[in-house]
Order: sequence, then C-alpha cells, then structure tokens
Amino acid sequence: MSVNEEPGQWIPQRSPGQTTGTGPSGRRLLITAVAIALLAGIAAHLLSRREELAYVQRLSSTVLLTALGCQFLSQLFWNEAMLVPLRAYMKLGYWELFMVRSGGFLVGALVPVAGNLAVRMAYLKRRGLTYSDFAWATMVSNIVALLAAAVLAVMAVGTLWMVTGALPSPVLVLTAAVLGLGLTGVAALRVLPRLAGHSRFQRWRWLSGMSSHRAGLGTLTAVLGFSFARHAFSFISFGVLYQALARAPSGFLTGGLVYAITSPIRIVTITPGNLGVNEWVVAAVGKLLSFDLTTGLIVALVFRGLSLAAQGLGVLLAAAWVGLRGQP
Repeated sequence: MSVNEEPGQWIPQRSPGQTTGTGPSGRRLLITAVAIALLAGIAAHLLSRREELAYVQRLSSTVLLTALGCQFLSQLFWNEAMLVPLRAYMKLGYWELFMVRSGGFLVGALVPVAGNLAVRMAYLKRRGLTYSDFAWATMVSNIVALLAAAVLAVMAVGTLWMVTGALPSPVLVLTAAVLGLGLTGVAALRVLPRLAGHSRFQRWRWLSGMSSHRAGLGTLTAVLGFSFARHAFSFISFGVLYQALARAPSGFLTGGLVYAITSPIRIVTITPGNLGVNEWVVAAVGKLLSFDLTTGLIVALVFRGLSLAAQGLGVLLAAAWVGLRGQP
C-alpha cells in the first residue's frame, strides 16, 4: 500500500502501459466537438446575415471604451467578492488573488470544465488552504453572486414593467427561476453545514469537512454588496452595447436584463471558457425580449472580448503594484 492509499480504499491494479480507459479523453473530445459545433453555428449565422453584421459599425469608440471601463470595474469588484470568504481561512493579497484568477481564467479557456478551478485550487492549496475551505469559499461567492444577479434582474423587470408595460411570460419565468435558484442556494449555505455533520456523510471527507463552516451574516452581506456592484457594471456594459446596436427606446434596460437573466450560465462551465455556450444563450434570451439573434451574438462576442481586455488591464495593474510595493 502506498502512502496515498487509505485503509479500505479499493485501487484497481493495471499492468505497465495499460491505460485507465478512454473516458476522460472521450469526454474531452466530445466537449471540444460541441464547442466547435457551436462556434461553427455562430459563424454560419453571421455570414448568412451580412447586412445585420454591419451593425458592428454602430459600436463607436465611446461605446466600447464605456463598456470596457465598466468591465474593468466589474472585474475588480468580482475579485473582492471572491476574496472576502477566502480571508476567513488565510491571509491573501488582493492583487495576488487577481493574478491567480487571471491565470485560472486563461487555463479555463483552454482546458475543458475544471481548468479555472484547478489552477486556483492548486495555488491556494500550496498556501495552506484545504480542499474543504476552498470548496466552501467558492460556493459562498458563486451562490451569493447568483442571488445578486437575481436581485438586479428583478429590479430591471420592475422598471421595464413600469416603462413599457407587461413583459413576455418566458422572461418573467426565467427571472423567477434565477431568483429561486439564488434564494435556494443561500438557504442551502445555512443548512449544508448541519447536514454535513450527520454520521451518514462521514465517509465523504470533503463533505463532512464542511460541518465546521458557517456563512456569517457579515460575510454574506459583504459578498452580496461586492457581487451586486460587479453585476451592475456588467449590466451597464450589456445595456450600452445593446442600446448602440438595436437603438430601441428601452434597449439599455432590456439589454442589461439579458445579462442578469443569463448570469447562471456563467457559473457552469460546459465548454472551454463556455465558448459558444454563452453566446447562444445570450442570443436566445435576447430573442425573447425582441432582439434579433445577430444582435445577441454580436453583444456576447464583444462582451467576451472586453472581459478579456479588462482582465488583461487588471493583470498589468497588478504587476505594476507588485513591482512598486514588492508584495501583492
């Protein structure tokens, strides 16, 4: 028995050169094929709507710089929202986490499903953070961020209702679903530690280890505030882009609502960087709000590019800070 084996743990034996199976490779190929198919679909649609593709010319430098500035601020607030629950377990610098997140973001765009989390987990584990602590902090930041997006969506729906009248039923259902997910998630954060302490869950070390965690009101409030600010700036980015492209009277609010409703898909990674997935989901939800698919795809693609640029600006600022101060 090796030092990594535990008593009672069954470990399959294999001969030298024998592989463990084609499951992971097959899954990776499938995910890559899905991403390629989605991107090919985007390319085919845009090429078949060349007259609508000319909408891109409506994105002036002022619009793009405004959206970029909002995305940069969104990244800063997002980093703070993730830092708050982590600081309960370790001392971690603001720009240190930003650079780790940026590295994870880059790897996540190349490695299907878990690249982003794996990079952050590997680094923070070297700093002394346990898997249970990391999982709990990640759950808190993601679930509370989902609730913040849901609150923003409800506010946008209420405002649009007063301005334009009744909204399509599917939009109301989606908004209610996002709000329900957020509230259910926060309730689960309160219940999970007690369930994890039950004797039935002791065989799962990662789950039983969460019995000692608590989501205090102060932590939840801080994460909610930072997450709301993060989503608000992204809401503005979407609104500005949709308003410039569609030129509808309520394009800003409606475009921002598309962002808020589609926030859950940004938490779940299906393809590397969710490439193709985010774009089609945004386009589909935008279609429900009377935007054409081309506008939705353009907004999603430009938003992705601006997010990458904002992340790069943050890395440059972090590098300058470390260079001047000598510590992150």
